[in-house]
Amino acid sequence: MNPRTTLAAVAVLISAVACGGPAEDPSAPPSGGSSQPTTAPAVGPSRGGPLDGLDPCLLLTKAEAEQITGAQTAEPVVEQLGAARVCNFAPRQALLGVGIRTTSGLDEVQSSGNVVQELMVGRHQAKQAVGATGSCGIFIGVTASSRVDVVLNSGSPTEDPCPLAMRVAELVEPRLP
Repeated sequence: MNPRTTLAAVAVLISAVACGGPAEDPSAPPSGGSSQPTTAPAVGPSRGGPLDGLDPCLLLTKAEAEQITGAQTAEPVVEQLGAARVCNFAPRQALLGVGIRTTSGLDEVQSSGNVVQELMVGRHQAKQAVGATGSCGIFIGVTASSRVDVVLNSGSPTEDPCPLAMRVAELVEPRLP
């Protein structure tokens, strides 16, 4: 999959969050019902850097997600979605993912005809992209070739998901290098 992120990729990410199952490492021991998130193996080339090997579920806890999006229907799980390792949360009325990309920075966030604005989240440069389907992505730059994506889909094209996505991003940002 092309690591270039477009707003269409945000929609694909949301679809994958809703429809996909967790990626599992076949060399890992079978899971024994642990409530700990599972970590997907890294795939594709990495440019190295401070996000390599970082579990995206360490960037936001289930309790923090519940403070923003309400009760979760399942434990968070890590999936490999294209070039991103994504921690997927399962709120009742929304979709939330926190993803780590080690091969594409903010320059790879494309507008695809939708509104993308530059902003700061804490001490990090970021971009916000709004989709027509009720999704909002906050893309936090870490290095020129890495970033963390916070994607929230409210499930409603009439409800603005960006204030909640920004609250998540503000919780994630202090944990970034």
